[in-house]
Amino acid sequence: MQDYLKMDSVTAAQSAKRLLQRHAIRAAVRRDPQPDRRRGCGFALFLFGDTASAEELLRVHGFSFERAQTP
Repeated sequence: MQDYLKMDSVTAAQSAKRLLQRHAIRAAVRRDPQPDRRRGCGFALFLFGDTASAEELLRVHGFSFERAQTP
């Protein structure tokens, strides 16, 4: 299983990825494997490494997301 974040839009996911990269945290924007029409656009931010630090950094910078795991 891999942690990922359901994002509000593909643009938000891309911006979040760039922010994380500037802080040496690896991430990738991909299709959400479990899309939910109530939450977001169907794209997600997949995290590699320290997910807690990534989530905190995104919160501090005002990103909205929902944590999920691949099945």
